[in-house]
Amino acid sequence: MRKTLLVMRQELIATFSRPSYLFFAYGIPIIAVLVLSVVNIIQSKSTENTAAAVSSETEFQLETEGFVDDAGLIQTISDDFQDHLLRYETEDLAKQALQSGEISAFYIIPEDYLASGQVDYVYPDDRSYLSDGQQWVIKSVLNFNLLDGDSELADQIWNPIQHLEVRNLADEFNGGVISREDCSRPGADCESNELIRLMPSILVVIFFIAFMSSSNMLFASIGTEKENRTIELLMLSISPRQLLAGKTLALGIAGLSQTLVWLSAIYFSLNMGGSILKLPVGFVFPVEIVAWGLVFFIGGFALYASLMAGAGALVPKMKESGIANHIAMAPLFFGYIYGLFAPLVGATTSPLTAFLSFLPLTSPVVMVMRLTDSLVPLWHLLLSVVLLFIAAYLTFQVIAAMFNAQNLLSGQPFSARRYLRALTGRL
Repeated sequence: MRKTLLVMRQELIATFSRPSYLFFAYGIPIIAVLVLSVVNIIQSKSTENTAAAVSSETEFQLETEGFVDDAGLIQTISDDFQDHLLRYETEDLAKQALQSGEISAFYIIPEDYLASGQVDYVYPDDRSYLSDGQQWVIKSVLNFNLLDGDSELADQIWNPIQHLEVRNLADEFNGGVISREDCSRPGADCESNELIRLMPSILVVIFFIAFMSSSNMLFASIGTEKENRTIELLMLSISPRQLLAGKTLALGIAGLSQTLVWLSAIYFSLNMGGSILKLPVGFVFPVEIVAWGLVFFIGGFALYASLMAGAGALVPKMKESGIANHIAMAPLFFGYIYGLFAPLVGATTSPLTAFLSFLPLTSPVVMVMRLTDSLVPLWHLLLSVVLLFIAAYLTFQVIAAMFNAQNLLSGQPFSARRYLRALTGRL
């Protein structure tokens, strides 16, 4: 165990000492979140300043007017309008105030207002302030008083629609079924927003890159040490199984932290920067996608890191790594291609998609795509995880069996036949 931990420690130091890895794994997502945070703060302050400026300008441009209430309807004037709407008992007093410049115009509410709804507007010959939208002041005051001072009811009548939810209904021509767009979470059901609609495919790309980069680091580490003959020195003091376990644990930790940072960056960016990314109001990136995504990454990494480690054990020189990479990662690449295009063609609920989401070799990317596209039954997730971890455990045992000094020190050229024979224990 101690030797395994030493290998793990050394591999972690080597991995986290590479600036390119640190920048890609942590720098890019952190910078993206910081940029969105700064833009969000600037946008919020700009909105507040604009609102304050508009409010100040509106208050500055609001003219002081008067009114004569012959109907006796206006009993209360709110504090917002007391300085801009003055009461006069008679029309003559209002005219005097108008001539002296105390007010710019005045309204006369006749006794039969409730029956006629008529209000007279009196202003000088030079211009009418009605053109500036000033009439909303007297309308608001009348509305408030006609409702006996009930401000909440007055606000509701003045603005009867507080929140307008826009829904796009389209015929699916499938028995007359009407589908309703859902943009509250990621998935193809949101047709009006490309980012939300393509999010399942985007998650597939991110997970595929995470698996490729992490597994390739393990492959390259073993292949490089084998090519420069460092592996021969290691075999003098450590067993092949200890070497495999130490490297797998180290790069698994590195890959898991990288995936966690990327998923967290996506989660916070989408939930925090909705207005910046032009996401609809009410959109939420579900946290369960992050949680289940990490679970599938652990299982998927254990599976494919083992396959890549086995390939690395059989590669005598790194220049022959191409075919080994292709063979080991072929099932994941197929799942990646399928998961990338399935949301675009509406195949996320097909039987083939369900099958691939249970198949351990493709479930790490296909199930994440399904989970991002729509709600997945809990038993689907649990069954897929159980199958994935069983396959990862069995594969690790098989690779550990073939991860021996004979294969590590052998100079034979890599071949697909030899690799498959090694996996089946017939080498």
